[in-house]
Amino acid sequence: MRAYHLRVESCKWHGGSSICDTCECGEVQDEKHVLFFCKCAEVCELRMRYRDLFEGMFKTLHAFAPSSSEFIPFLACHHSTTDFEINAFLNQDSYRLFKFVSDLVSIFDTG
Repeated sequence: MRAYHLRVESCKWHGGSSICDTCECGEVQDEKHVLFFCKCAEVCELRMRYRDLFEGMFKTLHAFAPSSSEFIPFLACHHSTTDFEINAFLNQDSYRLFKFVSDLVSIFDTG
């Protein structure tokens, strides 16, 4: 995801804050944040569209959903993700992963 305009990178070159301004969560807008934690409506809609990519990682959240079949399109800020989980997510054998990442990057492409 190096060809992006996430705040964690753009603030190094243009100044300003690295805090996410799309979901107002107060977290650093980096790759992990936009992949799993950002609550921006557009990003959540995208995760819903590509929910098959996330269901393995987000399955523990189903216990907290009002109905066990409801998909929650983001991880809670207190949820920790390991490097292994992130690596497994990004190494899925699915052409849809590439489409998801492309669509995700376009949301944050402001430059």
